[in-house]
Amino acid sequence: MLKAYGKTDKGMVRAANQDNYALHSLSDSALLAVVCDGMGGERGGNVASRNAVNIISQHISAHYREGCDENGVRNTLLSAVSVANALVHDMALHDEALAGMGTTVVACILRGSTAHIVHAGDSRAYLVAEDAISRVTRDHSVVQMLIENGELTEAQAATHPKKHYITRALGVESSLDAEYTELELSPGQMLLLCTDGLTNHLSEQQLLEALRGVLPEQAPQRLCDLANQAGGLDNITAVVLLP
Repeated sequence: MLKAYGKTDKGMVRAANQDNYALHSLSDSALLAVVCDGMGGERGGNVASRNAVNIISQHISAHYREGCDENGVRNTLLSAVSVANALVHDMALHDEALAGMGTTVVACILRGSTAHIVHAGDSRAYLVAEDAISRVTRDHSVVQMLIENGELTEAQAATHPKKHYITRALGVESSLDAEYTELELSPGQMLLLCTDGLTNHLSEQQLLEALRGVLPEQAPQRLCDLANQAGGLDNITAVVLLP
């Protein structure tokens, strides 16, 4: 039986939480998780992330079909993100107070042991096993481009002044080139979806150690607590999914 647990926290510094997430059962063998981290001021960021989560969830719940093939799942995810992008962008165009708002997104349909993931921005997905963790998604950010070009190391990127400059986000432009990934989870593995409020404070090794031996339903709260203990400089969201 598929399981999913999530937690969001405003952190220790921010006055409001611009992260939003949702978990939905699509059928006995499929579930949906969506995580968004809003940008564009206190109001705009929350509006962007909340609406993106709601639109993606509603679109997928309405269009997902249990018998569809892998390509059908992919298309459902990508079309949901595209619809959300258009609607959030339109909201920003027609409300001066929301101008320039946007949000990162990482969304997953877990069907059986297959995870179908779409993302834009620097919210991430990790595959976690008992003794290993690996990042599934690639940040759409300035520092990631510099790393890939050999101009920065991972360690240098962690403190780079443009660390928070992202190159793709939902709602900022009229169209969005979201990235799609598909992978198989083995027994005992879990998928972690999270915002940068978590990964800015905890290394991959620290994430792995925090999740080792913890009950899945307690994992999101533990991760939020550890990020807050490390400073809690941003909003924090963590979601775990298990086949």
